[in-house]
Amino acid sequence: MSRKTRTSPPKKHPIQTKKAQRCVHWLILSLWLGLAYALILVFLISLNLAAPELHIPASIQSLNLVLWALAKIGFAFSLVCLYHATGYTKWAIAAMLLAASAVMPYILTNPASQVFVLGIEALAVTGLSLSLFDLGRATQRDLGAPAGFIFLGVILQILQSPIMAYVGILLLASGFYLSLKQLLHT
Repeated sequence: MSRKTRTSPPKKHPIQTKKAQRCVHWLILSLWLGLAYALILVFLISLNLAAPELHIPASIQSLNLVLWALAKIGFAFSLVCLYHATGYTKWAIAAMLLAASAVMPYILTNPASQVFVLGIEALAVTGLSLSLFDLGRATQRDLGAPAGFIFLGVILQILQSPIMAYVGILLLASGFYLSLKQLLHT
């Protein structure tokens, strides 16, 4: 006698629309923080290139890094929220990478570990870029180009060229701005 086994289709998580909308509000707030970080960094780099003799206080640079860490924590929170609303595991993984990249620079201060810190940072922002792309598809908004700008910004920042890093920051700022424009447009 053969036993017939039934295989059930994978469970789909019901999407909680109202909760997902609250998550997008957190994402928008984090995008504002990320945009502020990128614009401040563009200004500081431009100031340094224009007037290399002018020394920018370390406290301003440190405050900007704290702003970036807060933005990444906000991104992580919004992606965890979206994970709870939708059940998409990839958003939870991107959230974990973002949270890790927000705290690692303060934990791993050894110069030898900076390659690891930068690698996690690149993976985290790439995960954010892919999450924005997926969110755009899910909400019928055009977040493909902004997500692409963010991804290219990460790639260019990894290169060991100050000019490419500068262009990467500009692309990151553009990606955050265009994401905000799409998410705020109703």
